[in-house]
Amino acid sequence: MVATLAITATLSAAAHAQQTPTPPVATTTTARPAPSTTTTPPVATTPTSAHTDSAQPAGARQAAPSTTSSSPTAAAAQLSISATVGAGPFLVGERIPVVVKIANTGDTEAVGVRASEYPVTGSSFSVQPPEWGDFALWPGPGVTLSAGQERVLTVHGEFSEWTGAPVVRFSLFQGNTSVTGFNLPIPVRDPNSAKDTLGGLVYGDRNGNGTSDAGEELPGVRVNAYTLGGPGRLDLHATTGADGRFRFADLPVQVYTLYLTDEPDGWVVEPSYSRVAVDGSGSAANMVLRGERPLTDQLSVTMKFTRDVYQVGDRADIVVTLTNSGTTDLVGIKAACDRSGGEGPELRDVALGDLGWDAAGVTVPAGQSRAVTISGSVSAETAEYGGVGYPCDFGPREDSADGRPQAYALAKVPGPAVTVRKAFYHDRDNDWTGDADEMIGGLAMDLTDAITGEIVAQGRTDAQGHVRFDNVPSGPYKVRFRGSWRYLEGEGFILFAGTCGNCQFESWSRLVPGPDLTNVRRAGG
Repeated sequence: MVATLAITATLSAAAHAQQTPTPPVATTTTARPAPSTTTTPPVATTPTSAHTDSAQPAGARQAAPSTTSSSPTAAAAQLSISATVGAGPFLVGERIPVVVKIANTGDTEAVGVRASEYPVTGSSFSVQPPEWGDFALWPGPGVTLSAGQERVLTVHGEFSEWTGAPVVRFSLFQGNTSVTGFNLPIPVRDPNSAKDTLGGLVYGDRNGNGTSDAGEELPGVRVNAYTLGGPGRLDLHATTGADGRFRFADLPVQVYTLYLTDEPDGWVVEPSYSRVAVDGSGSAANMVLRGERPLTDQLSVTMKFTRDVYQVGDRADIVVTLTNSGTTDLVGIKAACDRSGGEGPELRDVALGDLGWDAAGVTVPAGQSRAVTISGSVSAETAEYGGVGYPCDFGPREDSADGRPQAYALAKVPGPAVTVRKAFYHDRDNDWTGDADEMIGGLAMDLTDAITGEIVAQGRTDAQGHVRFDNVPSGPYKVRFRGSWRYLEGEGFILFAGTCGNCQFESWSRLVPGPDLTNVRRAGG
C-alpha cells in the first residue's frame, strides 16, 4: 500500500508573461505516474505556469534535496500539490495570497506531511510559519493525510525587497526529509519600473462630521514612510505644513509603511500605522488622514489592587474606576491589558468580566463613574520581582493605545533584600547610548516605594553617572531626582528590585534637563 502525493502549481500565464522571463518547460517527476485526466494544453508563447523537480530555470539554486525515482522516500510518498496565485503583477511589500492544495492520491495514509517555501531565483518570498497552520515545519509534527484526502489552504507572503523576477519553490516534507517540490513564478513589479507620489492631508475633525473643513488642518505632524528590509530600504520623513499637507515625490512603486507622530494638542490619527500601495496610478498622492480628539479628553481611569501585599498563589482583585467627565455617555468601554505579552511580574489568568473583549463593555454615563472588579493569579515569577502589576488601556475599540486612558495596578510580593544599580545620562546625540561625556555625575536622588511613596534610600551618582543602593527590600520603586533633571520618557517609570535576571543588571536611563521639583514635592508630601 503506497501513499501517493503529487505537486503541481498554476499561475496566470498572461500576467507571468508581462513580469517574468520565460523559464524552460518542466515535467513532473514521480515514482508512479498516474494517467492524465486533463487535456494537454496547447503550445503557447507565454511561459508555463509552474515547474517541478525535473527542471529548473538556468542558474536556479536548490536549498533542499530534490526527489528522484531511486529515493525510497520518494517512492513511498509521491506528492501532488497545486498552488494558484492571482494574475498580478504584485508590488514589493504587498501581502500576496497563494492558494495551495495538498492531496494524498495514494491508497494509504501519509504521516508527518509538512510544507514550506524558499526562493529559487530572484526576489525572496517569505511566508510566516503560522500561515501554514498544521503544515508548518515547526513546532508541530505535521499533518496526517488519509488515502484520497485533499487539504486546501491559503498562505500569505510578501517580497521585502527586489532582487529580480522571482521563482518560489514550494516544498513538501515527511518528517525532516524533503519529498518533492515545485517552482512557482510569481509576477512582481520591479519597483524602479515607475515612479509615483505619496502625499495627502492630515486634519483634526473638530466638529466630528467626518470631513475636512477650513481651519481643521493639522500642521507640524511628523509623517514617516519606509519600505521593508534590504540594501535599497527607504526611510523617509516629512512634516505637514500650515495647510496640513505632506508629500513624498518620485518614489519607486511598492508598498510603504506610513506612520504619524507628534500630532499637536493630543490629536490622534488612526490608524497610526498603515500600509500604502504606491502603484504608479496616483492613488496614494491625495490621502486624507483624519484626526480625532483623544478619549482621555473625556475618560479617566484608575486601577488599584485591593491589598498592598500578596503571596505567590493568591487570587488578587483589582478595582477599575472609570470616570466620564464629558457631556455624552460612553458606551462599550473595554480593556486592552498587558500588551507586552504576559512576561515578568504581570498578573496571570486574568478575568476581565464586563471589560473583556468578548463582553458587551461598560457604559459610563456622562458626569459619572463606574467601578468594575477584575481578578487574576499571582504567579511564582512575581516573587523574583518583589511585586505584581497589571497595565491596561481603555476604549470602545481594540486598536492602538494612542489617545486612550491608561492605568497600572501595582502591589508587593515579599522577597529578599537586594542591591539596585542605576546609571543616568543625557543623550545629547540621541543615539540611545550613554557616551562618556553624557554621563550625569553628582545627581542626588531618592529611591521611593512605588506604592506608598515613602523614601527607602538616598544616593548620588559618581563622576561616571553610576549609583547603587544596597540592602533594599525586594519590591517596586521609583527614583525621584533632587535637581533639575527628569526622565525623557516620563515620570511613571517603575524599577523592580529583586532576584530576576533583569533585576540584577545595572539599568541605564536617559534624562533631560527639567524643572527642579524638589521643594514642590516636599511641600506636597
